[in-house]
Amino acid sequence: MLFRRARILVLAVALLTVGWPAHAAGPQPCTGTETWTKVGTNVWRKNGLPRSQGVTSTGRGWIFSWQGGISRTNDAYVPLAVDTFPPQVFEPSINPDLTNHIGPTHIGDVDQDGGVLYAPEEDGGESLGPLGINQPEYQKPYVVLYNAKTLLPTGVRYTIPTSINGDGVPWVGIDHVRKEVYDAEWGNPNNRFNVFDMQMHFKRFLNLDTSALGTGFRLSRIQGAEVFGNALYAARDDAQKTIYKVDMTTGVVTKAFALNPPFPSELEGIAVRSTPDGALLHVLLVRHQVLPLVGEEPVAIEFQHWALHCS
Repeated sequence: MLFRRARILVLAVALLTVGWPAHAAGPQPCTGTETWTKVGTNVWRKNGLPRSQGVTSTGRGWIFSWQGGISRTNDAYVPLAVDTFPPQVFEPSINPDLTNHIGPTHIGDVDQDGGVLYAPEEDGGESLGPLGINQPEYQKPYVVLYNAKTLLPTGVRYTIPTSINGDGVPWVGIDHVRKEVYDAEWGNPNNRFNVFDMQMHFKRFLNLDTSALGTGFRLSRIQGAEVFGNALYAARDDAQKTIYKVDMTTGVVTKAFALNPPFPSELEGIAVRSTPDGALLHVLLVRHQVLPLVGEEPVAIEFQHWALHCS
């Protein structure tokens, strides 16, 4: 998530100078070995902020998220609709000791099902001079539903229990066949995914088997995830900016590929969509995000497109 602990306005200054189909059919999952090849990259410097956090698609165009909003574009990335937090998610309260809760400050990686957009909106702490808002943080995380075409709120929101999401709700991924929604805490201390029904009622945990990745490995720091076949592909903001594959039956985690960018960067959201260039996975990367946001290498957003090959 973009500058998870940073203030929204810092990045804004740097970047702002500027009939619905069902999920499209795509290639079949591999029964053998997978390899991934990058087949294209879009780069946005002046208009990247509204595309800097999460991404999904209904099969025609793209839906992006950023810390403070959501936007929909066509395949040429021309904006068609925008929105932000619905007012109902703000429930301000301030106590005499200055502990307080204001409302969400961050929209994570989104997903959609049947024309309904699921947007995770978490209440991270932010500093406003002498007063920090949402102290303590992550007390009322929501998943808010929007119309995926108009981006208008449907009026439906679900509170995510902090007993299993005590570190925010940075992403959601939907299994369109099982009709289930997945998420995980940012730190993922228990190395598991939470599984909900489509009304965000908790169903069970999916315990992750990361034994092949080394002793003590946890699938933490996930910035976004989407389902393809019987697997969930998760974007992890580690040193190599790695995409991991999770078997949703067994919980076995394997490495799919890494972006290995040659510059300071932060891995963000991920989408599954078959496109004419042969790509299947589409990944957002914020490059040169290290402060200060000025100099010879300004902040930019990359949208990388990766094709699947089976052997």
